[in-house]
Amino acid sequence: MPLFVTRRSYNASTGRFTHNRASVTRHVSVPDATSPGGDHIVDQATWLSLVKQEAQAGEILIFVHGFNTEQAEMLERRRKIELGLAAVGWTGLVIGYDWPSDGTVLGYLSDRGDAKHTAPYLVVDAIGPILNLRPQPKVHLLCHSMGSYLTLRGFSGVGDGGAPGTVPWGVDQVAFVAADADKPWMESGAWGALVMDLRCKRLTNYYSTFDRVLSLSEGIVHGQQRAGRNGMPVAVPARFHDVYCGAQYEAKVPPSGKTMRGSHTWYFDDPGFYADLAQTLKGADPATMPTRRPVAGSSDLALLT
Repeated sequence: MPLFVTRRSYNASTGRFTHNRASVTRHVSVPDATSPGGDHIVDQATWLSLVKQEAQAGEILIFVHGFNTEQAEMLERRRKIELGLAAVGWTGLVIGYDWPSDGTVLGYLSDRGDAKHTAPYLVVDAIGPILNLRPQPKVHLLCHSMGSYLTLRGFSGVGDGGAPGTVPWGVDQVAFVAADADKPWMESGAWGALVMDLRCKRLTNYYSTFDRVLSLSEGIVHGQQRAGRNGMPVAVPARFHDVYCGAQYEAKVPPSGKTMRGSHTWYFDDPGFYADLAQTLKGADPATMPTRRPVAGSSDLALLT
């Protein structure tokens, strides 16, 4: 049963969610293979009861999608993540945080504005209420592309007084995948590094120099390198870890999958990525994970299965 939180507006006349920002957060429970509509919107208390019921293992992974993502694609990708992790033995619940991406490659700046405006609700209406559940589950985040930017903005914009749940609030593992976030933001002492070091136990940044989508985005805003294509800076907090994924992309993705979009989304079709992610969510030591290899001339490790 897919469960997600959305900040897309809802059109009652069509019975469908739109690409526009909503003034309220809606909690949605959708039967499998069904398109979400008004009859799937539930109140927060009912939704949290369903979350608690589904999260029998006591662990929850919140998937924050990226740029150019329709709601239907978010649901499809959430399902891929759920199945991919289950195949390697991770038994937690995967839910979605759905924000109003336009679902078009030409809507980059519009999406970025929507991501920034809806970022606080990730904490206030998704993470916070889940942290209030008893017994308290372990909460992780998987943030793809512009979803990493949204998470950084959300975590920096909500203090302990603004979010329900444990004070000080925080999550366990955070995984950035193809992060559309400026590399300098993640340097020790910079705002992004400070907020993530405060709010999570560990940050893992999966990146690939072959990411052609991020190569374009670097030229649109700030002209800065992106953490999802170039990795994080050399000086980062001790609990931050880069995982170079270019070797896995080259070795495992067939030529037909090496398109511009494929270079940015291939992770979700790769069993090796899920094997590594499952170990990450379990809190395994990065140096001993069988899915990682040393990178010559670097302190980074490489995903290679």
